[in-house]
Amino acid sequence: MKILWTDKYRPYSLDQYVWKDEQFRIKVEQWIEERSIPNVLFAGSSGVGKTTAARMILNLMNIPKGDIKEIDASKKRQIDVLENEIDSFVSCWALNETGLKYIILDEADSMSQLAQRMLRKSIEDYSDVTRFIFTCNYPNKIIEPLRSRLQIHQFSSLDKEEFIVRIGEILSKENIKYEFDDLMNIVDISYPDLRKCINLAEDNSYDGILHKPKLNDTIISKDYLIEFVDLFKKGMMLEARKLLIASASQEDYVDIYRFFYQNLELFGDTEDQKDETLLIIRKGLVYDGTVADREINLSATMIELIQNWRKSQ
Repeated sequence: MKILWTDKYRPYSLDQYVWKDEQFRIKVEQWIEERSIPNVLFAGSSGVGKTTAARMILNLMNIPKGDIKEIDASKKRQIDVLENEIDSFVSCWALNETGLKYIILDEADSMSQLAQRMLRKSIEDYSDVTRFIFTCNYPNKIIEPLRSRLQIHQFSSLDKEEFIVRIGEILSKENIKYEFDDLMNIVDISYPDLRKCINLAEDNSYDGILHKPKLNDTIISKDYLIEFVDLFKKGMMLEARKLLIASASQEDYVDIYRFFYQNLELFGDTEDQKDETLLIIRKGLVYDGTVADREINLSATMIELIQNWRKSQ
């Protein structure tokens, strides 16, 4: 069976993992040596190795898979379902020598505050039998009563040169020939998300060659954004807004707000216009994590940006 590159090149030892913080490595070594990890929160942008680190630590602690539960918090939106899943998992005895079970809860910042309060209670109720490893992109979205019960470790992104080297190494090991421009194309699309870049490289590698990435509705590509900018500058606001909504998955929304922020001059020439644009982007991004319908929020944010741009015309 073919092994996906993201699995094939996932680090399974401390030496294979790319460490950006030597103090954190020392802490991890201590956890492994003592076979004891506290309740923790791993924070950082997508694809920087948070979940990989959690799995690696538990593997090196010799925790069997039966004592590990991974939960995607972004998909477990119903509190009763999440609570029942945790309760049923911890109700059985642990099989490993630590006597503890371990729950990896990915994308915890996507949970409602009510769900987070429930988890705060779970940490207290099951402190003798369970450890929780939370991962998130935005630690500020984790409520303070929950954060106060966790050791927080911030994961930094690889710098772009290290990022390029890592992808180049994988392509070389897979005997994939590539032009530097094609390599930079996938890097520019995915940086700093290493996981996305590896997936993109694999998807576009065939016949022993890395090809130019295909456009699809799960990737915000440079060409795609250029098309959006072109429509916007031509004054085709409705078409530009429809293009963005139709072509982006909700996983890409944060990247869209970042793109807006990096291109403030698109929405106005003066400093006052740019300042107003930034405030609109900030409001849209804040609401993005709380509203019931993120697509409506993004669409409304673009309308505000367009209205602000028209004031300068």
